[in-house]
Amino acid sequence: MVRIIIFIIFIFSFNSLLANELNLEEKMYFSFFDINKDNQISLEEINQSMKLIFQLIDTNGDGNLSNDEILELKNIIESIS
Repeated sequence: MVRIIIFIIFIFSFNSLLANELNLEEKMYFSFFDINKDNQISLEEINQSMKLIFQLIDTNGDGNLSNDEILELKNIIESIS
């Protein structure tokens, strides 16, 4: 679920999918996922990024995301948008 949310935010945060280059915000997202900085994003890098995001959302560290943790994520996303 979280992977889908983050992916949707990443994809739909683009101001224009038809632009010839990434804007500053898009470059920031790309840089976050491009862990080894080779200007390519591999599936392994996406998985590593998702694990990091999961750990940040899992505030009690139990390895599961509760409704409260998801609601907190939702509130954070809405406050950023």
